[in-house]
Amino acid sequence: MMRRLTTTAGILAAAGALTLSMATSASAAHGDLFNSTWRVVNPTGCVRVQLEDNRFHVYNDTNEYALAYANNDCSGPVIDVIPPGGRSQEGEIAILGRAVWIR
Repeated sequence: MMRRLTTTAGILAAAGALTLSMATSASAAHGDLFNSTWRVVNPTGCVRVQLEDNRFHVYNDTNEYALAYANNDCSGPVIDVIPPGGRSQEGEIAILGRAVWIR
């Protein structure tokens, strides 16, 4: 009987921890993701970028890393990683970037 209670308690604890971790990962980043023509407050998921003559810089004023992709559906190779409080680099993202993914 004691072993069954211990097993049940362990399963419930694991399920609770999994639920909490899933709730945390589903939340939006806190802060702004922006450039000179657009701003997204507390972004999450794939953010399509409005182009300015096919060039742009993304400013990541959030608490999460942002990944820049060449395709507008956040697929294909990552062309830049923008740290929290950082800005996209010169080069690939300024020429090819179409979307930014942020968790």
